[in-house]
Amino acid sequence: MQFLIDFTWNHHIGLDIGKYDKFFRSRSLPEYRLIIINTNWHNSDEVPFSFAHEIGHIMNGDTGIRYYDSSTIRDKSEYQANLYGIGLLIDFCKSRDYEFDNAYNFCECFGIPASLEYIASLKLRGIM
Repeated sequence: MQFLIDFTWNHHIGLDIGKYDKFFRSRSLPEYRLIIINTNWHNSDEVPFSFAHEIGHIMNGDTGIRYYDSSTIRDKSEYQANLYGIGLLIDFCKSRDYEFDNAYNFCECFGIPASLEYIASLKLRGIM
């Protein structure tokens, strides 16, 4: 988590880390360059990836909340935020000389959903 906190600081991204309701989703408010992280999320294993994902929205230049966009635009920005978040966590691992023998273990360690394991696999192998 400290790596991600430092990243936000170094990139002039505001950060609100708190213990909210266990079903309050972490989110980014790109228009304010602000990320809100819920450390009380009902599945605490997912917090690191959620944090990295929200950083992705800011770094990708996403704007506003995507609730009312078409599914194509929403899905594209979510996919890109996932890519960025996974890449950021891989950068963290490389900076600390942490190695993973497979994408499953990497995803498990950072709370990355199983549906994104193929992306993690490609990125870990340097294909993506």
